[in-house]
Amino acid sequence: MKRGTNSPINATERSPLVSGADQSYNNGADQSSIDQTERKFTPVSAAMNTIKSFAGAGSFALPWAMSNAGVFIGSIGLVLIALLANYTMTLLLKCNIKLSDEQLGSDQPPPSYSDLARRAFGRVGELIVCFINFSVTMSICIAYLILIGANLEMLTNSHISSSVAIWIVLPIIVALSWVTDMKYLGFTSIFGAAALILAMITVITYGIKDYSVEPLSHYKVDYANIPLWFGVAAFFFCNHIVVVPISHASGDYRRYPSVLNASMVFITIINILFTTLGYLYFNFATVDGVVGVPSNIVMALPNGIFANIVRACVIAELICSFPIIVGAGLNVVDSSLEFFHNHFSAFPNNNKVCDDGSTKFFSRNWKFYVIRVIIIGILAAIGTTIKTFGSYTSLIGSLMLAIAGFVIPPLLYIRFFPEQSKLSTTVHIIITVFGVAATILGTYQSIDALIKGN
Repeated sequence: MKRGTNSPINATERSPLVSGADQSYNNGADQSSIDQTERKFTPVSAAMNTIKSFAGAGSFALPWAMSNAGVFIGSIGLVLIALLANYTMTLLLKCNIKLSDEQLGSDQPPPSYSDLARRAFGRVGELIVCFINFSVTMSICIAYLILIGANLEMLTNSHISSSVAIWIVLPIIVALSWVTDMKYLGFTSIFGAAALILAMITVITYGIKDYSVEPLSHYKVDYANIPLWFGVAAFFFCNHIVVVPISHASGDYRRYPSVLNASMVFITIINILFTTLGYLYFNFATVDGVVGVPSNIVMALPNGIFANIVRACVIAELICSFPIIVGAGLNVVDSSLEFFHNHFSAFPNNNKVCDDGSTKFFSRNWKFYVIRVIIIGILAAIGTTIKTFGSYTSLIGSLMLAIAGFVIPPLLYIRFFPEQSKLSTTVHIIITVFGVAATILGTYQSIDALIKGN
C-alpha cells in the first residue's frame, strides 16, 4: 500500500541528489500549499544541479563506447541521443507541470517521477517506475564501486586489487550512508564536479602528450557493436529520474525546461569533445597488455604524482557521492512502500525535526542502519565480480535507463495529453518502439560482452 498523500515527503527526500532543494516543504501542509511560481526562481543553481547530475561515471566509458561505433557514428549519434533524451525529458517535465498545477493549493508534496506514473497508469505504473528508479540508482552505485576499486588499484601500483580495494573503502561508505539528511554531503557536489573535470582534462592532456591522432583510415570499427555504444550513451544521457525534483528545487517548475535545454547544450558539447579526443588519442594505447581505448579511460593515465592526485580526487568524489545516490534510491522506495517506511526509514514517525527546526543528524531506528549495511554489502559483492566497466555501463544503460528515458516518458505524455494530434501521438509511439528495440539489442549484446569479458 502506498503511503498517504499527506506524508511530508519533500523534494530533497525524493531526490537527495538535488542540492539546495526548497525547504519550505519541511514545515507541513501549510507550507506545501504555497504556489511554487511565487517563490524565487534560481536558474543558475538549477543549471548547476542539472550539470552536476550528469557528471559521473558515464563520462569515463564514452570514449570506449565510441570505439564500438566509430568517430562519425559515435559523435553524430551522441548528438542525436542527447537531443532525443532532452526531448523526452521535456515531455516528462510537461507532465510534471500539468500534475503540479492540478495539486496547487493542496497539502500534497511536489510530484515525483513515480507520482506521474501513478497519475497515468495507476498503482502498477507507480511500482514499475519505483522499481526502475531503485534499480538504476543501485546500478550506478555499483559503477561507482567499480571505479573506486580500479582507481585505488592503480593508485597503489596494483599492490591492492580492485576487489580488495572496494571492501577497504566500504566502511567509510557505509558510515556516510548513515547520515539522515544528504544536505550535509551537499558541499561535495562542487568538489566532485571539479574532480571529474580535472580528470577529463588530465586524460586528454596525457593523450596529446603521449600519443598522436592517426589517419582515420587506421581506426577499425566493428559496427556490429553499435548496440554497446548505445547502452553507454543511454547510461550517460538518460538522466530522467532527477529532472523532476530539480525542476521543483529551481523555484519555478514551469520555467525550468529552458534551464534544462541550456544545460544539455553545455553537457553535450563538453562530453562529445572529451569522447572524440579520448577515442582518437587512446585508440592505439596499450593498457594491461590490451591495445585500444580502455572501458574506463582513467586507466590509461600513466603512473605519476599528478595522475595519482587526480585518481585520489576521483576516489574521494565517488566515495562522497555514493551515499547520496544510494539514499536517492532508498527514498524512492520509502515514498512508495508503506512497509519499508514503517520499518526501515530513518524516522518512521516523521519526527525528524529537532526543537530548533533543524533535521536530526542520527536515527534511533536500528533497522535503518542494518538495511543500509545489507544493501551496500550486496552492491559491493556484485561490484567485485564485474571486470568490464564498459560492458556493464552499456548493460545498465540499455536495460534500465533507456526504458526510463525513451519508453516511459512518451507513454506518460500520451496519457497526460490525449488531445494531442495524431502526428504527435505517432511520433511518441515511434520513440517508444525505438526505445524498446534499442533496449533489447543493447541488453543482449551487453550481456554477451560481459560473459566474454570484453
